[in-house]
Amino acid sequence: MMKAKTAIVLLVTISTILILGSSNAIAQKTYNEADFKIKDFGIKDGTPWLTVEGKAGASKPGNASQIYAYAFVTDNGIFAVVSHGVEDSAEVANDTQWHAHGVTLDEKNCVSKLNDDGEAEVNDMVKVANTNATKVDKVMTAVLGINNADASVCVEKVIDSKP
Repeated sequence: MMKAKTAIVLLVTISTILILGSSNAIAQKTYNEADFKIKDFGIKDGTPWLTVEGKAGASKPGNASQIYAYAFVTDNGIFAVVSHGVEDSAEVANDTQWHAHGVTLDEKNCVSKLNDDGEAEVNDMVKVANTNATKVDKVMTAVLGINNADASVCVEKVIDSKP
């Protein structure tokens, strides 16, 4: 009798963990377009920034082959504040956390060069510090995809853009 009760308690506990875990996964996979609709942008004390209609950084990709990005085209290059499932940054312990990269794109809008330049801050706004930029020419929000066949990373969709 005791073994049956223990088995039932164990089954209920595992079911609860699985249900809670799947609802957390669902929550992490949500995409709210307002989180990428640009309201305003600029540069203050050498730090490019932007604000969005929704909550900056609230949406994160649930697919390991997707990258969500807030991008700044500056007089010192392109800097992107990104979240994705592939580990490539020393800035954060888990790259689903928002972090920054200096980025160069080729003529097909694929990443041709990537570095750890910049330092991301995401709260009420998105900022990228340590860029040595003095001017922001354009900001964009985008979804990038990782091609599993050749590991190329390309812009799949520009969600919003402001000159």
